Amino acid sequence: MTNAPPTGDVAARFRPLAKQFLPYLLASLAIVTVGVLIFHKFLWRGRLLLYKDIGADSLNDYYPTVLHLSDYIRSEGFPSWSFYVGMGQSIFYLAGELFWEPVVWLRRDLIAHALIFQHLGKTLIAGLLFFRFLQIRGLNFCSALLGSLLLAFSAYMCMGSCWVINADEVVGFTFLLLAAEIAIARGTWFYLPIAVALLALITPFHLYLASLLLLFYVVARLIEIYGWRPRLIVWPATQIGLAALIGVGFAAVIWMGSLHCMLNTPRGSGLIPNFAFGPAPGKMFELESLSYYVTAALRPFSNDILGTGDKFHGWENYFEAPVAYCGLITMLLWPHAFLWATKRQRVIYVVFLALLSIPVIFPWFRYAFWIFRGGYFRAFSLFTIFGFIILSMRAFSRYLEEHALNYWLLFGTLLALAGFVFLPIRVERALIHPKIRELATISVCLLAIVLAAGHFFKRHKLAGWIAVLISAMNLVYFDSVTVNRPTLHVHDLVARKGYNDQSVEALRDLKSGAREFYRVNKTWGSGLATRISYNDSMVFGYHGTMSYSSFNSLDYIRFLLAVEAIPADNLATDAQWSTGLLWEPLLSTFACEKFVITREPERFENAQQYQFLRRYDDISAFRNTAFVPFGLTFDSSFPEEDFLQMPKWAKHQALLQAVILPGKASAPHLQLHQLTLEDIKERLHEISVLNALDHLRANAFNLESFRETRIKGSVRVDHDSMLVFQMPFDDGWHAKIDLNPADVTRVDAGLLGVPLPAGAHKVELSYSPPFLYVGGGVTLLAALAFVALIWRWPRIVVCSTA
Repeated sequence: MTNAPPTGDVAARFRPLAKQFLPYLLASLAIVTVGVLIFHKFLWRGRLLLYKDIGADSLNDYYPTVLHLSDYIRSEGFPSWSFYVGMGQSIFYLAGELFWEPVVWLRRDLIAHALIFQHLGKTLIAGLLFFRFLQIRGLNFCSALLGSLLLAFSAYMCMGSCWVINADEVVGFTFLLLAAEIAIARGTWFYLPIAVALLALITPFHLYLASLLLLFYVVARLIEIYGWRPRLIVWPATQIGLAALIGVGFAAVIWMGSLHCMLNTPRGSGLIPNFAFGPAPGKMFELESLSYYVTAALRPFSNDILGTGDKFHGWENYFEAPVAYCGLITMLLWPHAFLWATKRQRVIYVVFLALLSIPVIFPWFRYAFWIFRGGYFRAFSLFTIFGFIILSMRAFSRYLEEHALNYWLLFGTLLALAGFVFLPIRVERALIHPKIRELATISVCLLAIVLAAGHFFKRHKLAGWIAVLISAMNLVYFDSVTVNRPTLHVHDLVARKGYNDQSVEALRDLKSGAREFYRVNKTWGSGLATRISYNDSMVFGYHGTMSYSSFNSLDYIRFLLAVEAIPADNLATDAQWSTGLLWEPLLSTFACEKFVITREPERFENAQQYQFLRRYDDISAFRNTAFVPFGLTFDSSFPEEDFLQMPKWAKHQALLQAVILPGKASAPHLQLHQLTLEDIKERLHEISVLNALDHLRANAFNLESFRETRIKGSVRVDHDSMLVFQMPFDDGWHAKIDLNPADVTRVDAGLLGVPLPAGAHKVELSYSPPFLYVGGGVTLLAALAFVALIWRWPRIVVCSTA
């Protein structure tokens, strides 16, 4: 039996390990403490991170999406196609949320309660990653700790408690910065592919944003280290670029299919030229309004200095305005970074300031940053925050270690900051909050006095820790204003209102008596936010036609536009907040509407096709007696060009008479009867709507098996026909007729059709996300390349100076 090692030896063995991890433990404790102080009402006072004000996206978009994903991965598996979104569309672009939003793995009844822990977890991860980044940059513990707090509780991150993509971006881009710095400073490159791959899971567009950040940061750091010597810059930068490219390949199995989804949306296709803020400025150096510049200048003092939530008085709105607040000490100290910098560092800092200020002063350049797909401050504000925290914390670290401080610059900066917030600004909407202005001014003055006193009495470390405490208090107060806006409470989840109203019972009863595929027309949104909810189908689990999403299916919107269910004059709004076929009874019938639940029963009580079923408090349920099945056959076609010229009422009836095909030609390999405009007019005059519906039911697809991604059934047609499924077209759908591969085609200005020869047939539809297998092959090659390069090329190689 071996003797146990002496206690002293064990302690000595673990002492270096404890010393190594102690800074991270202390940093974690500080981040968690500040987080608890800011979010304490969400942790033990029953508030939920589901906002009812301008942050209604959390309640109307994000929450329904994660609920649906939670259900989907249990019933269907990996996110693919869903009939619970609009009239059906691919949700493959949401696959990255399986990683970035871990609440989707919980049961749906736990998700609302878990949102706060998910956000605080992201805050802790982002803070620790940035803490490590600043340490590798050579900053001492105190300044690295303060920098991690400033980033973790920046306004950008706190807005991520509501608009979740902000929090994901902070974590993702912080990891990218850390990976890049490790590659540059230590030559270890294998974190870079992982960081790039994780950013690609947010959206494919984040690969572009990652390339911008890497391009500037890597080149700037290499110049800072090696000077203006191309040989020492180009080769390491190329190696880092190759490592990042492996990360692009890592995530190809997800981002290639996601990109296809996003390009096939009104936003990605260019149907809406500029999705945010309207068209880009016509001139490169065109200026914006005074309110815009006042907002951009004041918001670094506090995210809420111009109002909070719906009471925001600055430019545009609370979310879209610049989000640059990251602690007042940042504004006070960043100019000091220039004083003791080398000449090349000053050039880098000037270039950095120019890259940040020019797009703010001249909005055209900000649109260029977004490739003219909008004029967002998102991501751009985050890159600004990164830069100013790094500059200010370098100055703060120098203050602590080298006792470097310039009184004139310190108090000159203080007077400029204090003087600016007290300027007698009289701009429409730009109303400064007096209490926040006073607290911001007091905080900046206290910080300046503490730093000056510490320098004067040569107590720099003591002054530094007092500055950290003041900054933390500043973060707690200002961030509490940002996050403690109107939200749901836990009792809202159990009360008979909102997403737990009588719709639950009504839909449960309707589902119990129906077996075929059908849609429900729910005429109001149950969400409790100040904005209408359009995604109730994902919450309650029924098939509808409404959808709120930045990435609605392009063919879904094209169909709605063609039949004039939504107007074309406000597409930037209606393509996102789509009412679907609401209040379009004939179109709804064509699209498999079987039931209606409504709070406006008078609109259906006297309609011939609706039969009253039951009342649930203030909710009434009706059956559509004119219901037609999923999958309709047509042996006649009508040109889309003529269809688009018809009046709205005639379009709706024409859909019951013939399949609408683009161009003058019929479908390939089919002999469809081609109708002229006169033929259609004659049919509409001679054949009543009820008779047309009876004919469609008699010759409809016989559904035998239905899942979200696989549909099976049979159909018999006496003539060559087009089988029209009342769902948007998508390249991912594949058809088989009698077990033989068959074509699918776009019909009815955006729906999916399958050409059928005359006879009786078995038809099967299956969905596979486009580029899934191609992306999988690229991912496999990238993984093999990663393993091979780790073995043969474990470190970044720098050219010899010889």
